[in-house]
Amino acid sequence: MKRDEKSELISALQSSLSDANGVFVIENHGLTVKEMEGLRKELRPLVSLFKVVKNRLFKRAVADTEFAPVSDLMKRPTAVAIATDALAVTKVLAKFAEAHPNISIIGGKMDADLLDADGILQLSKLPSLLEIRGTIARILVEPGSRLARVSAEYGKKES
Repeated sequence: MKRDEKSELISALQSSLSDANGVFVIENHGLTVKEMEGLRKELRPLVSLFKVVKNRLFKRAVADTEFAPVSDLMKRPTAVAIATDALAVTKVLAKFAEAHPNISIIGGKMDADLLDADGILQLSKLPSLLEIRGTIARILVEPGSRLARVSAEYGKKES
């Protein structure tokens, strides 16, 4: 890779990091190209970038950002997911790692916390924003629907 290509890659990584809310590091040893493409396809709507990167270049890209502690996780050949929806990415990575033992979730950073693999797996078990909204909507609608059912039954008895 030439020097100008390296600087372009670093600037592309930095621009992806500017609107990210999480960065996740995985080791992808032993995955086939088809399996890697499957993971990319699942992650595509949730990340601004998912790429196998050279550790040294990624460390240079995150050096002056809030994601700088992630560089300590990069010791072997790794892939990086720069997330725009970090919680959803944890769910996809956990599900994929369960189905493909060749992939290792190393860790990541989300909000203010540096996460290890166990932290990412615990986060993946939390409900998503859509699930929480659905639960709240159900809680708000339930009393009204019960009242309507009781009123309808009461009206049938009177007739």
